[in-house]
Amino acid sequence: MRNRIAGALLIGALALSPGFASAEESGASVEQLLVDMADTPADHAALAKYYRGKAADARATAGTHQSMGRSYGGGKAAQRQQMESHCKKISEENTAMAAEYEALAKLHDEEAKKPQ
Repeated sequence: MRNRIAGALLIGALALSPGFASAEESGASVEQLLVDMADTPADHAALAKYYRGKAADARATAGTHQSMGRSYGGGKAAQRQQMESHCKKISEENTAMAAEYEALAKLHDEEAKKPQ
């Protein structure tokens, strides 16, 4: 919950930024604009926290789909196999996504520690 609030605050602050309008016009994502604008240790620390929250969300989604995949027990074997495969794929994708977000968080942690 805190990570979502921090992310919302970052996006809210960004919306007040003059660079936001040009980002909308260029088609840049809000996340990309935040990364591009980050230049202080505090900016990078906030981005690290944001990406850790995204990683936690991805892990939660992976866990949900692992549980769902195990819960398919009834019905036809072909349908059960298809749903188990579907849930396994989503779980694996979200687990990989969580690892990518953790790597981004680590990168921003390192940037936050650099002297200005």
